[in-house]
Amino acid sequence: MYKILAADNDRMTLNAINRIAGRQFDVLTTHCGETGLTLLQNHGDICAVICDMSMQDMPGLEFLEKAKKIAPDVPRILLTGYIDADIMTDAINRASVYRFLAKPINAKRLLEVLDECVELKDRDNSTTPRAKHGRDLAEFLNSADADKEFNLVYQPRVCSATGDTKSIEALIRWNSPTLGQVSPAAFIPAAEKTGDIIWITEWALNAACATWTNWRDTQGRQMPLSVNISPVLFGDPRLVDTVSRVLKKTGFSPRSLQLEITEGLELHQHKTAAGTVAEIKKMGVRLSLDDFGTGYVSFAFLRSLGLDCLKVARKFVSKATTNPSEGAVLLAVRELGHRLGIKTIAEGIEDDVHANFVRALGYDEMQGYHFSKPVPANELANWLRKHPAVV
Repeated sequence: MYKILAADNDRMTLNAINRIAGRQFDVLTTHCGETGLTLLQNHGDICAVICDMSMQDMPGLEFLEKAKKIAPDVPRILLTGYIDADIMTDAINRASVYRFLAKPINAKRLLEVLDECVELKDRDNSTTPRAKHGRDLAEFLNSADADKEFNLVYQPRVCSATGDTKSIEALIRWNSPTLGQVSPAAFIPAAEKTGDIIWITEWALNAACATWTNWRDTQGRQMPLSVNISPVLFGDPRLVDTVSRVLKKTGFSPRSLQLEITEGLELHQHKTAAGTVAEIKKMGVRLSLDDFGTGYVSFAFLRSLGLDCLKVARKFVSKATTNPSEGAVLLAVRELGHRLGIKTIAEGIEDDVHANFVRALGYDEMQGYHFSKPVPANELANWLRKHPAVV
């Protein structure tokens, strides 16, 4: 049974956390920050740290900041009765807060967040995933014929105000002859661990840029294109050369390419990340931080990346219309992006309710199944002809 650590001055709040989560977790509670830090040092199986804004002996953010130094891979959750851009900025900058929870605590939401923390813990603790026939998934991946087994699908991003298609995101898929369709959520972590992620990334960049170059030549389109890049690659000196080589080989314009970096602890920990980003930006390539709010990137590090776009995680969007705390997070992210001069994008738009809500908050662009599911290039071409404006 995993443990969670909860620190709060309010005994009623601690009792509520214990009552809600006690059946699934071993709940460690304290009113004292120093005691909480000692507990964190002595228990290696803690999957989440929950803290109020204030405690007996130290402010909540100071506690979480110290907790980050002791156990940087344990998600930190901040309890607060109110959240705005300033609070969120300070919390992200100082303590890389993973989630914000409103008080009084909503039982369903608390358990959802704790389940996410367990998934992160399990992922960090797991070895290379096992696949069918008793072989490592990584073994199948290493022997894969990329041109036969991998393919790309594409999903549009639209302007929130006008509905015009602003850019297209390329997403990789793997259809193994032995395993069948393998989720990127399974094979990307495996590739990151083995180092196969570098050649998979080069294949995806080549395929996407070649397709878009063909569209430019045959249809006169100059649609911007985004491709996902694993955060672990920003510690790999080969990434800059890979991007440069693909651009030269395909003749694709650097200014039409956007690399989407998934927010993660790996990105923050790589000392070379800022330098890699600077080299890529020199080429004219744009950068976007994907799944913002699910990782550990601090505000200071966020500023140092020189990002062009900030994509808020779909988890926030899906619940924002029914959960005020999630809606507050969406608003805070939008304000944060605009203060930094960064375009804000909401993904996971499933219906008109989501679209109208995000549009009212002032997000620049939207993406999701409400507009189009990820489709092959030929289907996307047909979609673009039929949908000059979606909203």
